[in-house]
Amino acid sequence: MSYIDWLEKRYYAYRKFIPARLLYHPAYFTVLRQLAAGEAERTQLRERQLRHILQSACTHVPFYRSTVRLSAAELANEAPDALLTRFPYLSKAEVMSRQRDFLDERLNPRWLNYVTSGGSSGQGIGLWRNKRLADIEKAFLIDCWGKFGFSFDKSNYLRIGADARRLAHEPPSRVAGNRLMLSPYHLASQHRQQIVADLNAYRPDYVHAYPSSAAALAEIVRADELDFRVKAVFLVSEPVTLQQLAAIEGLFQAPISISYGQSERTNLAFAGYRDGVFQPYRFEPLYAVTENRMQGETAEIVGTSLWNDVMPLIRYCTNDFGLVGADGVCANLDGRDQEFLIDRFGNRIPGLSIVIDEVTWDFVRLYQVRQQQPGAIRLAVVGKHGALSREHKEFVLGAQLKRWGSFFDIELEEVADIPLAPNGKRKLVDTAGRRLSA
Repeated sequence: MSYIDWLEKRYYAYRKFIPARLLYHPAYFTVLRQLAAGEAERTQLRERQLRHILQSACTHVPFYRSTVRLSAAELANEAPDALLTRFPYLSKAEVMSRQRDFLDERLNPRWLNYVTSGGSSGQGIGLWRNKRLADIEKAFLIDCWGKFGFSFDKSNYLRIGADARRLAHEPPSRVAGNRLMLSPYHLASQHRQQIVADLNAYRPDYVHAYPSSAAALAEIVRADELDFRVKAVFLVSEPVTLQQLAAIEGLFQAPISISYGQSERTNLAFAGYRDGVFQPYRFEPLYAVTENRMQGETAEIVGTSLWNDVMPLIRYCTNDFGLVGADGVCANLDGRDQEFLIDRFGNRIPGLSIVIDEVTWDFVRLYQVRQQQPGAIRLAVVGKHGALSREHKEFVLGAQLKRWGSFFDIELEEVADIPLAPNGKRKLVDTAGRRLSA
């Protein structure tokens, strides 16, 4: 074990005994107080933060100083929302082509944390952050999840994510301080008994997981096998389908909170699911300015963080889609660019809109929609109890032909497994390697 690994293990073992004031940046507590303020105070805070970000970017960030022509008087006196429209839209490719030009020139990267994402869209991104920004992010999460009594450092919870990965020969879970770390790579029938035993031994109060991983756990574990009840389930990092939510609620029998965000931290929204009812995403207006940019008939989500003055991303185009109303509500978060399917007419259809008949899960364990060329999709399925019967195959294929047959040629493929991506996630829609034309 390296010294860093040893230090991390000690930190998680003892952090629940450390006062929160010693764990978090002072900005964490300031933001929590501000989030609890009245509407008038929140509006003033939003305008103040937006003006600060725009002024700081135009003064100290090389990219904006060279591309946005705003005087100091304009930045100080004009309405910040009007000023925002003077900034160009920003793409991931632009950021990655000149990363250092987006960093506040007063800061030394040596003293910042550089975080990277493999990029669910196929293109990664690297960003500089500091502890202040990381703790502000946690403040927004706790403002929502704290209503369930949750605390990152004090609550005992089950964590299923990339940070919980284990090697194939290792046990499926381990305890790290106040977390039971369950490997998303081990959510399979051969580990079922050990997973159930570990869960019942630890008895977590909360669940913090990728949606696909929590749903995979629900495929191999029954609610009546758990001798504890959790207070809430928090789903992060991925889109989630109604079928997955129903399965997760069926296992844990607790309210579910779903957060939407990206590695770039330009937008944050929360949705809920309770007693079979989905409560739509609502974007947090004190976290970021959320806009829509129309791409044909789809609305791309564009974000400007109100807090990231380390490496400001202003009017950043997320490649995620969903129409956001003036009240911040997004009834349908259609998904990410690579999750759209191209039909035979060249139209983009949200892959997450696929409906999987509930009875399918009686005989199918895993399900994935794959597209290699426009106008054609394959349904890759893994049988729950061995190979599917002819009747089961006809049912799965026939149901989707009725729904989508006018848009796609559809084939069914029975596969041995649907592997996890390197980040520990399993995609419902896989368009990797899709050709641009038929």
